[in-house]
Amino acid sequence: MAGLPEVIGLLYRADWTRLSLSAELRSEADREPLPRLSREERSRCFRAWPMQKQDNGRYAGCGALLIGPGGRWRLECPVPGRGAEGEAAEGNDGEHGWSWRPPERGGPPPLPVKVNGAYPPVPELLCPSCLLGGYTLEVLGPVTAAGRDAIAVAATPRRDVLGSGSAKRPYDRIEVAVDAELGILLRRAETARGELVTLTELTDLTMNPPEAADPARFAPPPGSHRGETQGENRGAMFSGPGWAAADLAAGGLGALIRHVPHLPGHGAPDEQPEAMPSPDLAPLEPADGSPPPDEVLDLLYRSGEPRDLGATARQWHDMVAMAAWIPEGIRAAGRGGLASLLDAMTRGYNVARTDARLRVSGPDRYRLDFSSRPRRIDSTTIACDGERRWRVYQDRTMVGPAAPLRDHIAFLADSCWLLRRRLSGGAELTYRGRPARQLRVTPVPGGGVALGPLMTFPTGAIVDAPTDAIVDAETGCLLRLISYAGDTLAIWSELDDISTEPADPDEFRVHVPPGTRTVEETGNLFADAAAVMPGVKGTAARAAAEAVNRTAGAVSAARSFLDDLRGHR
Repeated sequence: MAGLPEVIGLLYRADWTRLSLSAELRSEADREPLPRLSREERSRCFRAWPMQKQDNGRYAGCGALLIGPGGRWRLECPVPGRGAEGEAAEGNDGEHGWSWRPPERGGPPPLPVKVNGAYPPVPELLCPSCLLGGYTLEVLGPVTAAGRDAIAVAATPRRDVLGSGSAKRPYDRIEVAVDAELGILLRRAETARGELVTLTELTDLTMNPPEAADPARFAPPPGSHRGETQGENRGAMFSGPGWAAADLAAGGLGALIRHVPHLPGHGAPDEQPEAMPSPDLAPLEPADGSPPPDEVLDLLYRSGEPRDLGATARQWHDMVAMAAWIPEGIRAAGRGGLASLLDAMTRGYNVARTDARLRVSGPDRYRLDFSSRPRRIDSTTIACDGERRWRVYQDRTMVGPAAPLRDHIAFLADSCWLLRRRLSGGAELTYRGRPARQLRVTPVPGGGVALGPLMTFPTGAIVDAPTDAIVDAETGCLLRLISYAGDTLAIWSELDDISTEPADPDEFRVHVPPGTRTVEETGNLFADAAAVMPGVKGTAARAAAEAVNRTAGAVSAARSFLDDLRGHR
């Protein structure tokens, strides 16, 4: 029987764009699906359409799926109550996504489709690597599904080491059948307290059917709504009300930053410019792109399991190099808010260095102490004991409910997010006296923004930059992660002095001295930022207050926009 490392390898390497198959698609749910679903739940058209209510009160639907080479696919589904003329379809001809609905008198127009060139038809089945972050997997044994050999696996939601897994899901267990050869899911059943929530499965699966080789089978019907190509879709991504809200937020943040003196890296007169380190081990060169061996993928998966970890963390950021790598079209998008933020962040910028001591003991139990942060705008300690979170500044402490550590340093301790990127390499080596593995990290086309401390810019959108990772072979944490902007080293992050000794629970609490000013978190991005920024008063304070009032609704839209870019809620 296949073990967990082999199953992790199957899930990671599954690539539906290389498949040629036909199958019947069936879904069952405890309630009628809504038209707007999260990206993880969305199957483009199938589950977003109304389903037929059954005698038992549940809803069911079916469809015919055809996948051809080069990312081509077509999914046809009957619309309940429409009879023979009620067949709707959606697909991709290899260049454009398209959607067609039968005309409905007085009904809504065809649903708009945002498609990049390789968007999957049923992501919950065809993109199984989403189970490799935020879930504990258990191999149940061999099964047969859709007439094929498969492996039954149970996935239980977990909070990864630093809380990167969502705590809010409509289910508490997923049971899947993993195709023993292809790695895709043949069946996925989500349950809550033992009751079925959603079932999605493939039946009557045929590999390499003759019709899959005919490009005409994937052509859109006349009158279809057509999506953009990948390049066109990227431009459309930075337009519309969501982008307008994000651009407005960026402009407001840029205005606040310009009123705060001595930002990190904006060298004060008596401050010596920092320099980026030189790689003591050369990054991997692009090779054949072969995925790492199963034991390396298993190492990354297990890095998210709750454990004790202590380390010294260091980061260097060259914001000028990062900003220079941003495409001019994106920089100029919107009404100039992003350009204003970039100007505020990079004006007079030197390389910024951050040193800290990180202590982790499972989800929402962490402490990050910065050793040298002389500016009042910088927090000196961020700590969470599982119930409350403290952010300590020189003249005040902000207190709020427990929350994951969002600082990029956190992602060095929990590397399972790398399983959602394209990885190659994995050779054994010794780095600074510790056994390790070296990987090359490449963004996944259409995969959304980078997770972790990769090459990103302030909107969160990813820059397609080469990244090199060195993974500790004992803990799975990242001993080094470096990203380039073109040929320039832009971000260097590292962990050193690794310890796995258990921590005292009291270590994750902050004892606020009497007389210290305490500020409660409001949850409002602008209000909380203004509360800890020194010198934000007078005109700047009024501008900040105006930004809060003016963007109260826009912040929600901006968050939804950025969440959609990230591909998760």
